[in-house]
Amino acid sequence: MFLDRRHRVWTTNDYGHLVRYTPDTDRLEISPDTLPHANYQTGWHSVFYDVAPAPDRECVYASTWCPNPHLMRIWPNEGEWPRIEDLGPATQDRDLTFPVDMFRDHCGGLVFGGDGKLYYVASRWRDPVYNPLPPPHKEREGVVWRLDPRTLERTEVTRLVHPNGFAHYVSRGAVDHNGDLFFGHVGSNPCGIFKVSMPADRKRENAHLPIRMWG
Repeated sequence: MFLDRRHRVWTTNDYGHLVRYTPDTDRLEISPDTLPHANYQTGWHSVFYDVAPAPDRECVYASTWCPNPHLMRIWPNEGEWPRIEDLGPATQDRDLTFPVDMFRDHCGGLVFGGDGKLYYVASRWRDPVYNPLPPPHKEREGVVWRLDPRTLERTEVTRLVHPNGFAHYVSRGAVDHNGDLFFGHVGSNPCGIFKVSMPADRKRENAHLPIRMWG
């Protein structure tokens, strides 16, 4: 769920439509269109997995919880229903004739750093055709990406490496007051937290940012 400037509450239903609660009317409404999804899907189960507000609070960035998850930018304060930009798939190309489950094909941990860029973790896995991943890469890994809101350019920042297992499934991200990033991951035993120490030119010392507004 997330809030807009008018204090309306937004979420999704299980068919990929936005659901909006408006306090002034005390009503739930459902958008006519589905969220962005792969062209071979119907939008079913294209529900929010993670959402991060832009620093200026004019829009939010979101990822969905379905195979081949898409990133999107949502402008809730524009028009009768929000303007939604499809930023494309968050994870790698793959052979679509073979099913892949949502635990392997996953994106989460959306958070804005002190540099004003969006960071998130997308899974990457070994595929004989599309992504061989030679050693020392593991069969599955979590890749930290940076997205520039102005250009929408994506840059691979680093990989999350677990000493004994995989670190490809990140649930949530957070930033501290110095601009360092934290990612909570699940799937290994025990679950844990990764800290990504940012270089000095990407930090904002003593930034008064919320660690996380929801999660």
